[in-house]
Amino acid sequence: MSESDFTFKGQRPNEAVLNVVRRHPIVFFWPLLQSTLVLAVIVIVLVYFDFGVIFYIIAGIGLLYIFEIIFKIRFIYLDSFCLVTNQRVINVDQRGFFDRRITETELSKIQDVTNTTSGMWATALNFGEIIIQTAGTESRLIIKYIPDPYRLQQEITKNLVR
Repeated sequence: MSESDFTFKGQRPNEAVLNVVRRHPIVFFWPLLQSTLVLAVIVIVLVYFDFGVIFYIIAGIGLLYIFEIIFKIRFIYLDSFCLVTNQRVINVDQRGFFDRRITETELSKIQDVTNTTSGMWATALNFGEIIIQTAGTESRLIIKYIPDPYRLQQEITKNLVR
């Protein structure tokens, strides 16, 4: 689906989606590392305890935990995104199964857009965060783990100039 076909709940008349950005896939690293470690524990129990009752109990608990980790991170990844429209910037931050934060700001209220890429891995894999300074009560909008933050910054600032 291209950005022009993307629609969302609360979309205004004559509001066009210019860019949809999901988090960088690096967000999968730590959960997958946890899953790998749990799987290693299951294998170690298999080697030392053979196919006894202890193995089945630990393997069952471990596999349920791995399934929960992978399902949760996939859910959070798919439901967290940033929309740049011709009228506003909307950030949907899914933090857990029952924890979501949606922040939006009008393009006319944006005063400054900054991108930050800090650290060796962020620089090598080209991900970082965007900080949008606004006029109003919510003074900053921070969008984390964005791939190519410079490109998104340029997309937002390009639409500020009218």
